[in-house]
Amino acid sequence: MSELCRLKFIMRSGIEETVSGIVRLRFYKDKYSPATLLGGKVLWDGLVKDVVGVRLIAGGRTLHRGYTEYIVSRKRNGRSEVSFSSPGWSRLLAQNEPVPGMNYNMTLSTLLQANVTIPHVTCESGTRQVNYIYVKEHSTIWDAVTAYSRKAYGTFPYIMGANTVSVTSQAGTARAYGPPHVIEIGSKIDRRLMLSKAYMADIDGQYSYSAVNAQASADGMIRERYYPLDNQWLGNPSEGPAMKIDLSSRKYKIHYVKVLGFSGEELFDTLRASSGNAIVTGSLGGFEVVFEKGRAVTTLYVID
Repeated sequence: MSELCRLKFIMRSGIEETVSGIVRLRFYKDKYSPATLLGGKVLWDGLVKDVVGVRLIAGGRTLHRGYTEYIVSRKRNGRSEVSFSSPGWSRLLAQNEPVPGMNYNMTLSTLLQANVTIPHVTCESGTRQVNYIYVKEHSTIWDAVTAYSRKAYGTFPYIMGANTVSVTSQAGTARAYGPPHVIEIGSKIDRRLMLSKAYMADIDGQYSYSAVNAQASADGMIRERYYPLDNQWLGNPSEGPAMKIDLSSRKYKIHYVKVLGFSGEELFDTLRASSGNAIVTGSLGGFEVVFEKGRAVTTLYVID
């Protein structure tokens, strides 16, 4: 497995200990999630109470660096098996609350600096300044970053590399896949969260702002929601319900390609894959890599 990836347990002392007995690892990231995810099973006879973090190196870079959310050790057939789950450190942006209230003249950097510092998390620099970001009680720092990204660029935030918060569009590497490396090509539709119409109240309590999901209507999906006035969008109230529609439609349509190996793919790489008459093209919106039995299998997702 060493030629495919390197796994390191980060100890409480700060020492990184290489783990050679990899049984199975699964890595995942996509353009809508606040963190990478890594889980797996390894053979290791150390003390799990001292393991506070995990690093995965593959494809010539640190693919994942995160904390150990869950780790357990058990003895089976005379060997020590360790199972673990590790989100990237940026996951904590979605688990910490910012100071409620109005934040004026915000860039991505100043927004993050105004709140609790998360270890190992960096952000894209030189981003646009927006007039204000309104922080509601019991919202998260990631919610504030999402509002900033929408206001500044009309995008959703994502994680580039292991823990870098980014908001602007990226141009990736062009990649092509074909036989014999392509194992499977497919697609899926997910309407579980899709809204057909969203309403937002005005200052008089009337639901005068609304947005319609044309795709939901075309699919015959009826799911309407009413929301109170959101101070985040006082300057452009119609953006409030429009964002609710867009949030509900993420991952609605996904095309995927499963290939042998891992070549250092990253979000927004441009891919073209073919197998027989099936062809998938587009921007890489997410990917999963499974390391097991001396090989890597990568599933690439084009998310519409």
